[in-house]
Amino acid sequence: MTTSETAPPGEQEPRRDASVPPAPAAEGETRADGESAAKPASDSGPREPKPKKQKAPKAAAGAKPATSAPTDPNLIEVTVIVPVQTSDGRVREVVEAMASELGRLGKSFECILVFDGVRGVAWEEAQKLAREHEGRVLPIAFQQPAGESTCLTAGFERARGAIIVTSPQYVQIDPYELTRMLAAIDAGADFVSPWRHPRIDPYLNRIQSSLFNWVMRKIIHSPFHDLNCYFRAFRRQVLEEVAIYGDQYRFLPAIASRQGFKVVELKVRHLKEWGGTGFFGIGVYARRFLDILGVVFLSKFTLKPLRFFGTLGGVFALIGGGLCLTLFTNHVILQEKGPLLGPIFMLGVLLFVLGVQIIGFGLVGEIIIYTQARNLREYRIERIWESGTKKHDDARSDEHGRTGSDGGATRLDAAGDERGAGRGSDAAGRDRGREEHRGDP
Repeated sequence: MTTSETAPPGEQEPRRDASVPPAPAAEGETRADGESAAKPASDSGPREPKPKKQKAPKAAAGAKPATSAPTDPNLIEVTVIVPVQTSDGRVREVVEAMASELGRLGKSFECILVFDGVRGVAWEEAQKLAREHEGRVLPIAFQQPAGESTCLTAGFERARGAIIVTSPQYVQIDPYELTRMLAAIDAGADFVSPWRHPRIDPYLNRIQSSLFNWVMRKIIHSPFHDLNCYFRAFRRQVLEEVAIYGDQYRFLPAIASRQGFKVVELKVRHLKEWGGTGFFGIGVYARRFLDILGVVFLSKFTLKPLRFFGTLGGVFALIGGGLCLTLFTNHVILQEKGPLLGPIFMLGVLLFVLGVQIIGFGLVGEIIIYTQARNLREYRIERIWESGTKKHDDARSDEHGRTGSDGGATRLDAAGDERGAGRGSDAAGRDRGREEHRGDP
């Protein structure tokens, strides 16, 4: 039977093999015909229909997407950092108190316990808490003591929360006060510094603390009354922009305020106080004096080092020069008897040279500040409000494909585009003028 003959009645036409590729579409056929030819015949066997993908409804123009509660278990809102410096720290009390209050507020949190070179019962309790609250309690142990500032830095490097809360190794402040502190941050504050009022620690300690805070208020003009309380709450941007080291953590509210952050002081209920009673020794007071001197220098002369070193060096140079000039005048002009190069004259020379060297340090500091001036900033912009330009800037931003929401930045870009376009049109005009000039006979 040839291919031109038809199949006898009752017999079915043989099925086309699906593995044989279809013939190429003839020239002039549409794309739809080619696609239909490329598909196998519909009678090649039963196939399950493919489920159709449901398209999400398009949101109306200008409508904001609906917000819902975060469902990501790894999303942390508050990180509690607890430096532990003794083996008898009450870490379980602190963790349970913070967990109870933050749970009541509906805040997701984590607790980072940083052990400053200590172990003992507190470390064992921290390991138990880590097993009981997996992923929420993180103990960190240093090999040797490094100080509270280093503990805070190590905890911050591993913190995931947008708000950082620091607490002593015991429940010093009523945990309910954390609600007011977080409310102050939600209201716009960057840093909340507590003020223990009334205080329950010994009377002598209160006198020393009040004197210390009074000196700080007078020297660096800070409005804080209790820089020795470490139960604090602040945004993580504070530690991202403020470097702390040594014992500078004690002065963190004053330094943050100097850097332009909005710092608020709240009176809190004082529950308990650990630590020594009475006088702390000459060494402690000497270190506190040096800390105050360092904070004064950092807060007033960081960008103006020549004012500090120039004043100090000028005083030494003036005293030394005065001594040398007096001795020289008495010996040469007044013809007084005695050697000129005596101990007092040598002391004057030494003071004068020392003063010149100190002034040189200030000049070197000014050179460093000059070379790094573009990267230094003493202010923070809270907001920019300009009327009558937002709509125009948004339209221009959409035209150029930018998605920024800052009106000021958009306007600068738009102005830059307009200036660029103006420069381009001027250049094109000059090119046309030169071509016309070359074309003239």
